[in-house]
Amino acid sequence: MGQCLFCQNEIREVLTLQELFGFGKKNRGRVCRSCEEKLPRLAGQTVCPGCMRPQASSVDLCEDCRRWRSCYPELTIAHHACYAYTGIVKDWLQRYKFQGDYRLAGAFTNDLQALQRTHPQALFLPLPISIASYEERGFNQCEELLKQAGIRCVQFLGNQHAGEKQSEKNRQERLLTMQPFLLLEGYEKYLQQEIILFDDVYTTGRTLYHAKILLHRHGFRMVRSTTIAR
Repeated sequence: MGQCLFCQNEIREVLTLQELFGFGKKNRGRVCRSCEEKLPRLAGQTVCPGCMRPQASSVDLCEDCRRWRSCYPELTIAHHACYAYTGIVKDWLQRYKFQGDYRLAGAFTNDLQALQRTHPQALFLPLPISIASYEERGFNQCEELLKQAGIRCVQFLGNQHAGEKQSEKNRQERLLTMQPFLLLEGYEKYLQQEIILFDDVYTTGRTLYHAKILLHRHGFRMVRSTTIAR
């Protein structure tokens, strides 16, 4: 089956009886069972209902989400993330996004395909990166994740940001970032579609809320957001 994208060891599958007889059988893609079990899944954990940040209550919004609700009362404060941004997930992002290990784009194919099955009519909209980031990296990390998963996506957002990258800013600087996005010609034909904004990591939420409020103010009413990590 090839090498595991996380540990580089050869994938040798030992199926459980349930998997052997087809009940709940899962395509593990390019991640071995050992690494998959180490992934810090957020599903089933006690998290903020607005952004999936781990916290003591699964009923009350966290401080960040309360602030977003105050800033944007017209928006639904709800976000989905697959994993906590720690351990091998954090290492994955460092290698994939910042060191350019393009092979790692297929690491979360199963999660993205499962999300697509949950929202079969939705169109995925990967957040665009700035021209400077694209020239440095050579690819949009979000687009490549979807491409590796075989998920059709649309792109009608542009990124006009010309300053420091978000990864180089502290928390306060991120929150003060000005609107980087603009709508591209032809966006109107998607107005009645359910849109899933897709990014790699949710940190403060500032980037996603820039995109959400822009879409809402131009007539989009079915907009969700999801990230690999939170």
